[in-house]
Amino acid sequence: MTTRSMQTILNGSRVIGAREQVKSERQLSEMDVAIVDSIFQKLRILFPINAPKADAEAEHKAEWVKTLAAQGVNSVKQVQYGIDRARREVGDRQFWPTPRQFCAWCVPTATDSGLPDTETAFREALRHYHEPARHQWSHELVWLAVRETTTWLFRHGKEREVIDAFSRHYAILVRRYVSGEQFDIELPRALPQGGSIPTPPDRAKKKISNLRRSFGLRGGQDE
Repeated sequence: MTTRSMQTILNGSRVIGAREQVKSERQLSEMDVAIVDSIFQKLRILFPINAPKADAEAEHKAEWVKTLAAQGVNSVKQVQYGIDRARREVGDRQFWPTPRQFCAWCVPTATDSGLPDTETAFREALRHYHEPARHQWSHELVWLAVRETTTWLFRHGKEREVIDAFSRHYAILVRRYVSGEQFDIELPRALPQGGSIPTPPDRAKKKISNLRRSFGLRGGQDE
């Protein structure tokens, strides 16, 4: 069996259910080929069981390129992180990973990036969501996840709902953070001890007027 080039496979893949062959606009560069060749070379040593056979390797590599692109793994740095993570895989795993599994390894975890893990972040959120301005947050992303989850859900939601919502928001924020996105965040400011927020004059007058009416009183400014 003659091995087809990766370009031929990628550009000539048939879409399941389509009436005619649809060609992908994605073109493989020399860098694409070099990266996926390097990945396969290293993974064959780390996970030799069920590695792609030589006569099917081109098809596998083409699918890996598509998956890497679809999962947002688009830099040598991310790929190197995935390789390093594969080397740290716990236990005696020898089975070849799927492309999606490898893509997951290419994304640093919260703790890898100096952030609290999800469980630690949630415990912090649960203790301090009701007074965010009085707490020194371990990281701004924890406060952001609280804000996205909403204090209303923390107060009134079922435990499972709160955990799921917070975990989902935190995971999204962590992924954006580790990808290099910058956040313009203004954390809530604590009020001075014993401080209060003054009522605007118009609202104060309205409250006084309502109190007078409720007690049958009239003042010089009441109509």
